[in-house]
Amino acid sequence: MRAGLKIVFLLMAMMISADSHAQKITITNGVLWTDNNGKTVQAHGGNFLKKGKWWYLIGEDRNNEFRPDVNMYKSKDFVNWKFVGKIIGNGISHPELGKTRMIERPKLLKCEKTGKYVIWCHWESSNYSASEVGVFISDKIEGPYKYAWSGRPLGIKSRDCNVFTDNDGKAYFISTTNENQDLGLFELSDDYTKPVSHTKLLEGQRREAPAIVKVDNLYYMVSSACTGWAPNQAKLTTSTSLKDFWSPLSDVGDEVAFDTQASSILTVKGKEGTVYIYVGDRWMDPKLPDSKIIMLPVTFENGKMTFEYRDKWILDMDKGKWYECE
Repeated sequence: MRAGLKIVFLLMAMMISADSHAQKITITNGVLWTDNNGKTVQAHGGNFLKKGKWWYLIGEDRNNEFRPDVNMYKSKDFVNWKFVGKIIGNGISHPELGKTRMIERPKLLKCEKTGKYVIWCHWESSNYSASEVGVFISDKIEGPYKYAWSGRPLGIKSRDCNVFTDNDGKAYFISTTNENQDLGLFELSDDYTKPVSHTKLLEGQRREAPAIVKVDNLYYMVSSACTGWAPNQAKLTTSTSLKDFWSPLSDVGDEVAFDTQASSILTVKGKEGTVYIYVGDRWMDPKLPDSKIIMLPVTFENGKMTFEYRDKWILDMDKGKWYECE
């Protein structure tokens, strides 16, 4: 009898576990995220990297508004976040960090050739005259991360930035260059730690916050105009080549791109499909530490991006599908 009951309880536990794993997740926008300690998630201007079942998020800790550290969190569902730690700290990771230098838009990559994790970021002075990048490296995704180098990539002034890894394993750093007039695409070395070439993109268009995703052999790039913390009209450009033939800019979203600035575009693959998620920062809402992280489902097809605002929507990560809330 006891053995039979144990089997029944075991089967019930397995069914509950399976049902929980398959449960749909409700993404709610316009609210502050909290971590497992009940504290506000501080990870602005960052990006996500998937390892196993975990999605890792790094970004700026804006509690110290204009001298941000870099925090790391992890989650299996984009809702329940576990605080991993402060992976880059003022006065700890570099003696000038928090004094003559600050970090913006930290971006995390994994180099499959070396097995190492690499962070690229905007490494700046208080008056934005430095216009440099900073690079940090770790053997493990959760750190510790060590300072590798900083400076202007290939001698070029660099500010607002992002990273992109292509299907062939090549990685790229993209940033505003030429006093925010152009975008610069920097192909990275095989170990992802150095720039090896530079290509000028969208010359004279004054774009920042670039986010790139590749869908069906077409590259889509979303970016914003240079208007400081104020939101503006997001624009889309596409190309079959990262280094050339980018299409004319076209509007996406509303005139303030739903009150956000692009941070990244996620690709969530499931058993039945793929969901693409636009991630944006809603800066100064109402103050810098209270800036919100906004996640919206997007569709890319035939060179177009379908992009609408939703206060809530449902994500099925297991199937790779999303649904409207009833």
